[in-house]
Amino acid sequence: MRLSIIVPAYKVSDFIEKCIRSLEAQDIPKSEYEIIVTNDGSPDNCKEIIETLQSEFSNLILINQENQGVSMARNNAIAIAKGTYILPIDPDDYVVPNSFQKILTKAEHQDLDILYLGFEIFDAESKSIWKTNYLEQEKYLYNGIDGYFISRGFDVRDPDRSWGILFKRQLLQKYELTYPKDVPYLEDGLFLAKVFAVAQTVAFDNEVFYQRTTRKGSATNSTLFFSEYAIQGFINAIEDIKFFASRYQFRNEQKLLINHVVAKFTLLPLTSIIGQKSIRNYFQFVQRLKVNNCNKIAVEGLRLDYYKMAAIYNKSALLFYFYYPIVTKIKNITR
Repeated sequence: MRLSIIVPAYKVSDFIEKCIRSLEAQDIPKSEYEIIVTNDGSPDNCKEIIETLQSEFSNLILINQENQGVSMARNNAIAIAKGTYILPIDPDDYVVPNSFQKILTKAEHQDLDILYLGFEIFDAESKSIWKTNYLEQEKYLYNGIDGYFISRGFDVRDPDRSWGILFKRQLLQKYELTYPKDVPYLEDGLFLAKVFAVAQTVAFDNEVFYQRTTRKGSATNSTLFFSEYAIQGFINAIEDIKFFASRYQFRNEQKLLINHVVAKFTLLPLTSIIGQKSIRNYFQFVQRLKVNNCNKIAVEGLRLDYYKMAAIYNKSALLFYFYYPIVTKIKNITR
């Protein structure tokens, strides 16, 4: 089988049928791909919608589970997948019809570990507001380390997405790469970092494949980032990526990427709490970092602003608390 598409489903009954039908309106035989939908204990009728569609589509598979979150929904789908490539899709998004043959041929002929696919973002009224431009990137083949930073270049939306990207299933199996549990924000980013750390071949395709929608109430637009659960999630993410690095004999450039990701999951909650203007909460989190042996940020391998911020933080957490708002304000003025 060439392709396994994984779709987590929770409270998306208004969207999921359109999503599935876009995945079925393709130019390869049904026998060459499967669509695995994980009903994550959704309280609406997602389950019934998929069961009805199963009578129409022979390659549609349904997993029912108690609510465990999007990471476990994806992991459980990957666990039974049979395709050479894994393609995560969000249930309220869609793909361009008759596009599978092109992307799979490119991935197979170049024996890619990762293929970034072009996407377009639409607002709630279905008006196009942004789309990727991989015209320059698609000319080249990258290793995992370079691909990680190329994928989040200038003016990139959703740099930590895993939806709309082809991943070689054999690579995920070899390194036991899964989505992290209890990391409610940027769980895709953590997954991506681990995949890029071990990937050998990364490519980009400029043609728009994925159609992203924005709506109120989606995880991307929620206030989850500022919650206590999310803050603890960043701690979990740091522990997860460090444990991953400890399991393998990585080359120096791989270790430097790990340093960058650890810094990212350290600095993001710090700057978020600073934005809340609560010095008490800030130093409570600093103390939690110390308890988890994260009181200093390794600066080797960090890029641009991360390096500067980490260096200031390592010198003094108090200094960083006052430094960050000033630098941010200056940047906003000079843009």
